[in-house]
Amino acid sequence: MRNVFLAVLTAAAVVTGNTESKWTVTKGSTTLGTMTLLTSASAGRAEWRAAGKPSTTVFLANGGKFWLRTTGGDVELSTISSSAVENVLAPALLAADPKAANKIEVKPYTLTRTSLTSSNADASNFTVRPKKGASMRLARLSGDLLGPSDTSVAATAGGRGVGTKGLKLNDGGDYGAVEKLENRDAAWKEKLSNALAEFQKDGKVGKSREEQ
Repeated sequence: MRNVFLAVLTAAAVVTGNTESKWTVTKGSTTLGTMTLLTSASAGRAEWRAAGKPSTTVFLANGGKFWLRTTGGDVELSTISSSAVENVLAPALLAADPKAANKIEVKPYTLTRTSLTSSNADASNFTVRPKKGASMRLARLSGDLLGPSDTSVAATAGGRGVGTKGLKLNDGGDYGAVEKLENRDAAWKEKLSNALAEFQKDGKVGKSREEQ
Protein backbone atom coordinates (compact mmCIF):
# COMPACT_ATOMS: atom_id res chain seq x y z
CA MET A 1 0.00 0.00 0.00
CA ARG A 2 2.91 2.37 0.71
CA ASN A 3 4.22 2.10 -2.88
CA VAL A 4 0.83 2.90 -4.38
CA PHE A 5 0.43 5.79 -1.95
CA LEU A 6 3.77 7.30 -2.98
CA ALA A 7 2.94 6.89 -6.65
CA VAL A 8 -0.24 8.92 -6.22
CA LEU A 9 1.64 11.74 -4.52
CA THR A 10 4.34 11.79 -7.16
CA ALA A 11 1.89 11.96 -10.05
CA ALA A 12 -0.40 14.56 -8.52
CA ALA A 13 0.13 18.30 -8.76
CA VAL A 14 -0.35 20.74 -5.91
CA VAL A 15 -3.89 22.04 -6.00
CA THR A 16 -4.53 25.52 -7.36
CA GLY A 17 -7.58 27.73 -7.37
CA ASN A 18 -10.47 28.09 -4.94
CA THR A 19 -12.60 24.95 -5.08
CA GLU A 20 -14.82 22.76 -2.94
CA SER A 21 -15.23 19.13 -3.88
CA LYS A 22 -16.86 16.14 -2.18
CA TRP A 23 -15.53 12.60 -2.38
CA THR A 24 -16.88 9.19 -1.43
CA VAL A 25 -14.43 6.77 0.18
CA THR A 26 -14.94 3.08 -0.53
CA LYS A 27 -13.16 -0.18 0.08
CA GLY A 28 -14.45 -2.66 -2.44
CA SER A 29 -18.24 -2.33 -2.34
CA THR A 30 -18.28 -0.86 1.18
CA THR A 31 -18.64 2.89 1.71
CA LEU A 32 -16.37 3.95 4.57
CA GLY A 33 -17.16 7.66 4.63
CA THR A 34 -16.77 10.95 2.79
CA MET A 35 -14.12 13.62 2.42
CA THR A 36 -14.66 17.28 1.58
CA LEU A 37 -11.74 19.06 -0.06
CA LEU A 38 -11.31 22.84 0.07
CA THR A 39 -8.52 24.45 -1.91
CA SER A 40 -7.10 27.93 -2.14
CA ALA A 41 -4.35 29.31 -4.36
CA SER A 42 -1.64 27.81 -2.14
CA ALA A 43 -3.22 25.55 0.49
CA GLY A 44 -5.75 22.80 1.02
CA ARG A 45 -8.08 21.46 3.68
CA ALA A 46 -9.63 17.98 3.77
CA GLU A 47 -12.44 17.06 6.15
CA TRP A 48 -13.06 13.35 6.81
CA ARG A 49 -16.34 11.98 8.12
CA ALA A 50 -16.71 8.26 8.72
CA ALA A 51 -19.99 6.66 7.64
CA GLY A 52 -22.62 7.03 10.35
CA LYS A 53 -20.43 9.35 12.45
CA PRO A 54 -21.25 13.04 13.08
CA SER A 55 -17.72 14.18 13.91
CA THR A 56 -15.13 15.27 11.34
CA THR A 57 -11.35 15.05 11.23
CA VAL A 58 -9.51 17.95 9.61
CA PHE A 59 -6.29 17.75 7.58
CA LEU A 60 -4.35 20.69 6.17
CA ALA A 61 -1.81 21.10 3.39
CA ASN A 62 0.29 24.21 3.85
CA GLY A 63 3.94 25.11 3.50
CA GLY A 64 4.76 21.87 1.72
CA LYS A 65 3.58 19.76 4.67
CA PHE A 66 0.48 17.82 5.67
CA TRP A 67 -1.06 18.46 9.10
CA LEU A 68 -3.65 16.74 11.28
CA ARG A 69 -5.78 18.99 13.47
CA THR A 70 -5.92 17.76 17.06
CA THR A 71 -7.03 19.15 20.38
CA GLY A 72 -4.53 21.81 21.30
CA GLY A 73 -3.12 22.37 17.82
CA ASP A 74 -2.00 20.86 14.52
CA VAL A 75 0.47 17.96 14.26
CA GLU A 76 2.58 17.04 11.22
CA LEU A 77 1.01 13.96 9.68
CA SER A 78 4.45 12.50 8.96
CA THR A 79 5.01 12.12 12.72
CA ILE A 80 1.91 9.93 13.16
CA SER A 81 2.31 6.19 12.61
CA SER A 82 -1.40 5.35 12.52
CA SER A 83 -2.57 3.77 9.26
CA ALA A 84 -6.21 4.78 9.76
CA VAL A 85 -7.99 5.19 6.43
CA GLU A 86 -8.26 8.97 6.78
CA ASN A 87 -4.55 9.33 7.55
CA VAL A 88 -3.69 7.33 4.44
CA LEU A 89 -6.08 9.09 2.07
CA ALA A 90 -5.85 12.73 3.18
CA PRO A 91 -2.36 13.39 1.75
CA ALA A 92 -3.33 11.82 -1.60
CA LEU A 93 -6.45 13.97 -1.80
CA LEU A 94 -4.68 17.15 -0.69
CA ALA A 95 -1.99 16.61 -3.33
CA ALA A 96 -4.46 16.06 -6.17
CA ASP A 97 -6.00 18.66 -8.44
CA PRO A 98 -9.77 18.24 -8.04
CA LYS A 99 -10.33 19.88 -11.43
CA ALA A 100 -8.28 17.22 -13.19
CA ALA A 101 -9.08 14.09 -11.19
CA ASN A 102 -12.40 12.46 -10.43
CA LYS A 103 -11.04 9.24 -8.92
CA ILE A 104 -8.00 8.49 -6.76
CA GLU A 105 -6.97 4.96 -5.85
CA VAL A 106 -4.78 4.15 -2.87
CA LYS A 107 -5.17 0.41 -2.55
CA PRO A 108 -7.35 -0.94 -1.09
CA TYR A 109 -9.26 2.36 -0.98
CA THR A 110 -10.88 4.47 -3.69
CA LEU A 111 -11.80 8.16 -3.58
CA THR A 112 -14.53 9.09 -6.05
CA ARG A 113 -15.44 12.73 -6.65
CA THR A 114 -19.19 13.40 -6.42
CA SER A 115 -19.25 17.19 -6.79
CA LEU A 116 -17.04 20.15 -7.65
CA THR A 117 -17.86 23.83 -7.16
CA SER A 118 -16.02 27.10 -6.69
CA SER A 119 -15.30 28.19 -3.14
CA ASN A 120 -14.93 31.45 -1.25
CA ALA A 121 -13.65 29.85 1.96
CA ASP A 122 -11.90 32.32 4.23
CA ALA A 123 -8.12 32.08 4.51
CA SER A 124 -8.47 31.19 8.21
CA ASN A 125 -9.72 27.74 7.14
CA PHE A 126 -6.23 26.91 5.89
CA THR A 127 -4.19 28.40 8.74
CA VAL A 128 -1.86 25.93 10.46
CA ARG A 129 -1.48 26.32 14.21
CA PRO A 130 1.23 23.87 15.34
CA LYS A 131 0.58 22.14 18.63
CA LYS A 132 2.83 23.18 21.47
CA GLY A 133 5.02 20.39 22.77
CA ALA A 134 5.26 19.29 26.39
CA SER A 135 8.73 20.83 26.59
CA MET A 136 7.29 24.25 25.74
CA ARG A 137 4.66 23.89 28.48
CA LEU A 138 7.35 22.91 30.97
CA ALA A 139 9.43 25.88 29.91
CA ARG A 140 6.42 28.09 30.58
CA LEU A 141 5.98 26.51 34.01
CA SER A 142 9.63 27.19 34.79
CA GLY A 143 9.20 30.81 33.76
CA ASP A 144 6.03 31.17 35.85
CA LEU A 145 7.64 29.69 38.94
CA LEU A 146 10.97 31.50 38.77
CA GLY A 147 9.58 34.83 37.64
CA PRO A 148 11.66 37.13 35.42
CA SER A 149 14.72 35.43 34.00
CA ASP A 150 17.84 35.98 36.10
CA THR A 151 20.91 34.99 34.15
CA SER A 152 23.17 35.65 37.12
CA VAL A 153 21.95 32.47 38.80
CA ALA A 154 23.26 29.20 37.40
CA ALA A 155 20.55 26.79 36.24
CA THR A 156 22.08 23.97 38.30
CA ALA A 157 22.75 25.97 41.42
CA GLY A 158 19.82 24.39 43.24
CA GLY A 159 21.19 20.94 42.54
CA ARG A 160 24.41 21.90 44.30
CA GLY A 161 22.67 23.28 47.36
CA VAL A 162 24.02 22.29 50.76
CA GLY A 163 20.71 22.08 52.62
CA THR A 164 21.16 24.92 55.12
CA LYS A 165 20.64 28.52 53.99
CA GLY A 166 23.84 30.53 54.03
CA LEU A 167 26.08 27.54 54.71
CA LYS A 168 29.29 27.48 52.65
CA LEU A 169 31.85 24.71 52.43
CA ASN A 170 35.45 24.95 51.36
CA ASP A 171 35.05 22.47 48.49
CA GLY A 172 35.23 24.73 45.46
CA GLY A 173 31.45 24.94 45.01
CA ASP A 174 29.82 28.12 43.70
CA TYR A 175 28.06 29.04 46.91
CA GLY A 176 27.57 32.62 45.74
CA ALA A 177 25.20 31.27 43.08
CA VAL A 178 23.48 29.09 45.67
CA GLU A 179 22.94 32.09 47.93
CA LYS A 180 21.39 34.07 45.06
CA LEU A 181 19.08 31.18 44.32
CA GLU A 182 18.05 30.88 47.97
CA ASN A 183 17.26 34.58 48.13
CA ARG A 184 15.24 34.39 44.94
CA ASP A 185 13.36 31.33 46.26
CA ALA A 186 12.06 33.34 49.19
CA ALA A 187 10.65 35.98 46.83
CA TRP A 188 8.59 33.66 44.62
CA LYS A 189 7.65 30.82 46.99
CA GLU A 190 4.39 32.51 48.01
CA LYS A 191 3.33 32.59 44.34
CA LEU A 192 3.98 28.88 43.81
CA SER A 193 0.37 27.70 44.18
CA ASN A 194 -1.00 30.21 41.67
CA ALA A 195 1.69 29.32 39.11
CA LEU A 196 1.05 25.60 39.47
CA ALA A 197 -2.70 26.11 39.18
CA GLU A 198 -2.25 28.07 35.95
CA PHE A 199 0.04 25.39 34.52
CA GLN A 200 -2.40 22.63 35.49
CA LYS A 201 -5.28 24.50 33.81
CA ASP A 202 -3.27 25.20 30.65
CA GLY A 203 -1.79 21.74 30.26
CA LYS A 204 -4.69 19.73 31.74
CA VAL A 205 -2.21 17.79 33.83
CA GLY A 206 -3.07 16.39 37.26
CA LYS A 207 -5.07 18.14 39.97
CA SER A 208 -4.67 21.66 41.23
CA ARG A 209 -3.63 22.23 44.82
CA GLU A 210 -7.16 23.28 45.73
CA GLU A 211 -8.47 19.86 44.58
CA GLN A 212 -5.98 17.81 46.60
